[in-house]
Amino acid sequence: MLMLVGVLGACGPSSKQYPGNNNGGGGVDSGNGGNLSIDAPACATSVVTAQKSPLDLFVMLDQSGSMSDSVSGGGTKWTAVTGALNTFLGQPGLDGVSVGIQYFGLPDGTGFGDSCNAADYSHAAVEIAPLPGVASSITSSMSGHSPSTATPTSAALSGAIMHASSWATGHAGEVTAVIFATDGDPSECDTNLSNINAIAAAGFAANPKIATFVIGVGSSLSALNGIAAAGGTMSAFLVDTGGNVNQQFLQAMNDIRHAALGCSYAVPTDPNGGTVDYNTVNIVYQPGNGGAPITLPNVGTKAMCPANGQGWYYDNPQAPTKILLCDSSCSGIEVDTMGTVNITLGCSTVIL
Repeated sequence: MLMLVGVLGACGPSSKQYPGNNNGGGGVDSGNGGNLSIDAPACATSVVTAQKSPLDLFVMLDQSGSMSDSVSGGGTKWTAVTGALNTFLGQPGLDGVSVGIQYFGLPDGTGFGDSCNAADYSHAAVEIAPLPGVASSITSSMSGHSPSTATPTSAALSGAIMHASSWATGHAGEVTAVIFATDGDPSECDTNLSNINAIAAAGFAANPKIATFVIGVGSSLSALNGIAAAGGTMSAFLVDTGGNVNQQFLQAMNDIRHAALGCSYAVPTDPNGGTVDYNTVNIVYQPGNGGAPITLPNVGTKAMCPANGQGWYYDNPQAPTKILLCDSSCSGIEVDTMGTVNITLGCSTVIL
């Protein structure tokens, strides 16, 4: 697993854009955007260890009647999905991951139907809490539910995003996302797909941003890719009920865990109690094969990330709580299990 180490020191006081040539200590070779070097570690006077950002997942789980349909290998969609969730929750190596859950549909209070009120879905059946401690509560909760309702997608999705947004507001520096798991297209409440997509898009555009990941189980899934795309996660994870549903769903959960967190790191703090100057932060990746260290330039915002090449940005440049690597940097760094990512403080920030 990659380590993230913050190195504090005292060099230049302000940000600086370096030219595209290697000018020795403190300089960079911008070249193709990926061959960067800097002598920031030479400034180090103390070292702090930082961690990847905590990850908070809020699962909105479909308990519609069709979840009782049989699947290949025996059992039902419901037993396969809840079994996979239990396996996910019990996995080792989930330190820093918290999970909560709610179900849809929920009763409307009249005893005759499902609620179309988003507020009814905006609370948790089991509140988001750290693993492994919360696992038993979620397992117990799922055992008390069974497929019996219709599919009020719009209300459930809106409520899930409302809850995740409220949670994220109170947990700055953490990454919060919704996992919307369903086996079918919407069947009640607002079934207009454009309106449903707009709910996911609004969550992703909000501050704090809430991404919506979608897992679809079955064949009636035409709406789900649109929800995922609008929610900032490209496409839904589709589970084929003719295959091993349990294994596919578990794989989707693990893929979502990595995709939701990505390369997100907590901003470092000064171990001596001083104030960190965020204009003197550099991210240096040391490849595990012993190659030359690579300094990733600050690109300002995610929108400025290069399609190919290195880069990073703050979640909020004015009041940062997270350091985020561009996708093109993250994809290569995450697979280098022997590599390290260092944060050096005290030297002028390299800007692309």
